[in-house]
Amino acid sequence: METREIDIAAIGHFPGSSYNVRIKSVSHLVTHNTAILGILGVGKSMLSIELVERMIAEDVKVICLDLTNQYAQELVDFYDATGEEEKERNLDTIGMAGERAVNQNVENGGSIKQFAAAIELDLREFILESPNTLKIYNPARFTVWRQSGGLYQGNAAMASLTPTEITKIVSEAALKIAQDLGMTDRARICLVYEEAHSLVPEWNSVAADGDRAATNGTARAILQGRKYGLGCLLITQRTANVTKTILNQCNTIFAMRTFDETGKDFLANYIGNNYSSVLSSLQERHAVFFGKASSCDNPVLIRLNDRGDFIRVFRKSKSPNY
Repeated sequence: METREIDIAAIGHFPGSSYNVRIKSVSHLVTHNTAILGILGVGKSMLSIELVERMIAEDVKVICLDLTNQYAQELVDFYDATGEEEKERNLDTIGMAGERAVNQNVENGGSIKQFAAAIELDLREFILESPNTLKIYNPARFTVWRQSGGLYQGNAAMASLTPTEITKIVSEAALKIAQDLGMTDRARICLVYEEAHSLVPEWNSVAADGDRAATNGTARAILQGRKYGLGCLLITQRTANVTKTILNQCNTIFAMRTFDETGKDFLANYIGNNYSSVLSSLQERHAVFFGKASSCDNPVLIRLNDRGDFIRVFRKSKSPNY
């Protein structure tokens, strides 16, 4: 099959044509936040991995919160798996140490403060000192304890943090570091929320009481982050179950196939009923693309790049320093 030539800035092309649609600004992808929405198996992760690779090429520090472990596999060329595995073991040791760390002051029990401090230290080294540009955490991997009840006869009830609560810790640490660097118009740090409905759920979709407060904390970090060069890439197959506080701040959206009426109604506010009505019939690797980072002023239907074509053209253009 003949390989199609693409522009290195092109995210895709108009179906049935050779007219490319470009990413106008990688920085806008980050600082104005981006969402990829669609059902399982339509190419969301491959698109997000392409966007992450574009960010890496622009020296944006990317922090992936990934429950799937797919990013480490697909971006192996940019990820120090051995070094990061050792760091994650150390973080997990700090978190698990709090299981019996009871305290008269409930807030000082467990290992939340110690784990949060360790995450901040890890991220400071990554953002400020490391030549690496990709950091990946699986929030479901860590066991971090909080004291959930008062002290009684030397014992207290303990509970482990959820992935949503760990997502908050990482997001707030990233914001703190970005704030310390000062204001900027340039993208510095991108938080990637893969399976975002599990990491930043809507208030009526939380799995535990603490998740509501945790999602609010993550949302505050994203809302405050823009002026410090911090933003997010949010990926989900369940638009209805993701906090709208963050989703409403996403000024670039890739809308892929979805059957979710809540999701289609949400997107209709941005792209109009004509485009939202076709979302349920979109083919794999097709998307309605619109927003701040698009080279087009209006929503457009595009056929996304194939992964092989992107790697061949994009990485070749960045060699030998990429």
